[in-house]
Amino acid sequence: MRRQRTVLEGPATGPRNGRMPWETGGSAKVADPASDDSTPANARRRRTSRLSARVLASPAYRRLWVSGIIYNSARWVEIITSGWIILEITGSPFLLGLSGFSRVLPMLLLGAFFGVIADRYRRIDILVGVHVVGLVVGLLLTGAFLLGTPPVWAMYLLIVCLGCGSAADFSARSALIGEVQERALLGNAMSLESLSMNAAKISAAIGAGALLSAGGAQLGYACLAGLHGCGLLWLLALRRRLPPPSERPHAAPLRIITSLYTGWTAALQIPVVRGVFIVTIIMNVLIFPYQQLIAIVASDILLVGPFWMGVLAGADGIGAGLTSARLAFGPSARRPGLLFLGGSVACAALLIVLALSPIFALSLLVQLVLGVCSGLFGAHQSALVLSATPTDARARALGLIATAIGMTPLGMLLIGGLSSTTGAQTAIAAMGALGLLGLVVVVIANAPLRNARIGD
Repeated sequence: MRRQRTVLEGPATGPRNGRMPWETGGSAKVADPASDDSTPANARRRRTSRLSARVLASPAYRRLWVSGIIYNSARWVEIITSGWIILEITGSPFLLGLSGFSRVLPMLLLGAFFGVIADRYRRIDILVGVHVVGLVVGLLLTGAFLLGTPPVWAMYLLIVCLGCGSAADFSARSALIGEVQERALLGNAMSLESLSMNAAKISAAIGAGALLSAGGAQLGYACLAGLHGCGLLWLLALRRRLPPPSERPHAAPLRIITSLYTGWTAALQIPVVRGVFIVTIIMNVLIFPYQQLIAIVASDILLVGPFWMGVLAGADGIGAGLTSARLAFGPSARRPGLLFLGGSVACAALLIVLALSPIFALSLLVQLVLGVCSGLFGAHQSALVLSATPTDARARALGLIATAIGMTPLGMLLIGGLSSTTGAQTAIAAMGALGLLGLVVVVIANAPLRNARIGD
């Protein structure tokens, strides 16, 4: 077997004969997926097997995928741990929502800026910096809870730091995937990323709940620090195996602002990107903020403790993981735009059902199915944008989507305020209904997104 490092040192010039320059010799054994088979059933199975092998054929992508599992595990450990601890300390739904606001606010303010940075600087270095920040925050929170109970404002400040890391990670990681993977396989690659994210969410949510039950915040935040430390070491090893960075002049601040403006203007003129942008705003402002109230739903409505709260929080990850696995290892979807929209609409409808459920088993089932639908949204979101935009503008287009994701704090404040005045059930149901209305309008109005395909 060839040493993998030697095959990673070529320039990222795109696929040759259907293969990326840094793919190993072993990937040459993968037959052409378009070859004929004796029966339609065998043909579908063999095409699926070959496609799966092609997605994972790039050593750089395989390592980057594992990095995503580590990063998302750390992210969800922090979300579950901080949510439960802040509610325990303050007893306030609004302050619980404010923690989510603090976490996602940097995505709104800095997401587009990090997209420009990811178009100009080495993306692997940005990801390394994200883990350095996470490691420092994890150690600070662990030490603070070992010494006592830190003030909530200090926790918010550290959560903002982690939010900055998430904003930087989003554009840099997705754009780096576009570098190391074939364009035709971007849909499957992003589905595999979504699978890793949801697998991490399941294990991290349950694990964080167990750690909170066993030892409190100290164990949860120690796990956060450990995961970021492992991620840092893993990315440093990957960094040595990637091609050296090409020489790119650093733009002055005014040039960066100009680049941001021109990139956004061009991206929004593409109907598919514009549609993904609007749907992402609706999902992140009106649908996904309910996750910050899972602790309230579990403790006040369903009357369960922290362990079962973790199970409930991770249930949608199981559903989303199943969807992502099917999309990653199955044949490419014929109508990914329609799946993206359909999954989003179903999420809004299911959120209303979840809000009205008083039974833990029913809520768990709804969370599972909701995850299946959110998997359709998440797996196609970045892939549709990457496929619709030129290579040199991808990170800026993803920065636009990051800004849409960054509007989540508005939803956090809205659902926190509504739950404080009307109760969690009414707040979740009302936001689900508003989201459903907005998504139906997008489905009707944006035919290019409904008909969009990846890799055309």
